[in-house]
Amino acid sequence: MYAVILAGGKGKRFWPASKVKNPKQFLDIYGDGSMLSITFKRLAALVPKENIFLITVKDQLKLAKEKLPDISPQNIFAEPAGRNTAPALAIAALLVKKRGNDEPILVCPADHLIKDNDIFYAAVHKARKLAEEKDYLVTFGIEPEYPATGYGYIEVGDKLENETESGFYRVARFHEKPNFDLATEYIKTGGYYWNSGIFMWRPSVYLEAWLRYFSSGSDSLLRIEESIGKKEMRKVISEEYLKFPATSVDYGILEKADNVVVIPAKFGWNDVGSWDSLFDIISNDSLGNVKIGESELLDSKNCLFFNPEGFTAAIGVENIMVVSDGSTVLVCRRGESERVREIVELLEEKGLKKFL
Repeated sequence: MYAVILAGGKGKRFWPASKVKNPKQFLDIYGDGSMLSITFKRLAALVPKENIFLITVKDQLKLAKEKLPDISPQNIFAEPAGRNTAPALAIAALLVKKRGNDEPILVCPADHLIKDNDIFYAAVHKARKLAEEKDYLVTFGIEPEYPATGYGYIEVGDKLENETESGFYRVARFHEKPNFDLATEYIKTGGYYWNSGIFMWRPSVYLEAWLRYFSSGSDSLLRIEESIGKKEMRKVISEEYLKFPATSVDYGILEKADNVVVIPAKFGWNDVGSWDSLFDIISNDSLGNVKIGESELLDSKNCLFFNPEGFTAAIGVENIMVVSDGSTVLVCRRGESERVREIVELLEEKGLKKFL
């Protein structure tokens, strides 16, 4: 088996800690190392290190190498420019196919939390067996714990029946992030799972789907495949990759394909997608406060204070979040951190790059 780590994101919702020169996946959120290095260690317990590939972007290549000194430079693909996950995974499939004779690939984002590795590993082994034997695009659906509005959902269809397929369902459809009422209805109805963004498939299965749904990119893909391992590979990729459409694997392939299946699982997953998510991840004090960095609080409750390099004092505040990276400060109400992306986009529009 092979593993591919997706680590090219910008982490806009984790601003101001996540910035252009040091985006979210490279941050040490929990004090255990960068999110990328934690993901690498988790996967290294499943597959040999030489079987782990990293997908990043050119601007983050140096930082990725610094955070993962154990990964071979030949196992790193840096996009010449961001084209989202569908094209990146096509290149990953080509690289693994060249190296591994169509062995299954486990695809994992670099910046997600998994609390129970043993349950995760068990689900991966089941998915691997299915991917080896069947031409499926396998997704991992997380059993929902509450009506989350920050996640996409997978609606299941028929249950697969034979022994290898036991515990898997056909995917009926993917749903975008719902509002609270709709998410509540999903939980009440059943058969809906959080879309984890973790996948498993053989390279040939993914590439077949790519050629079906992105036929206009077939010539470029073929030229890249022919260049792998040759002196001109970097030059060919830089020329051809930018011709690919910029689209996600979910939208570009999985929502259209008829061979997508899901394995429901519950392994303590969290996409750590916003500052609000830290309330589910990091232990609170007796008044519900999450504190990263030194602090003293008076009559304050249900707050987040993220100031790992400094000291925070708070008096008489409730349900707010204060995030400092030393030079930039974010203040918002709990439940509003999904809108941090709006601030980042506003700063981009105004040309205030010094804060990004």
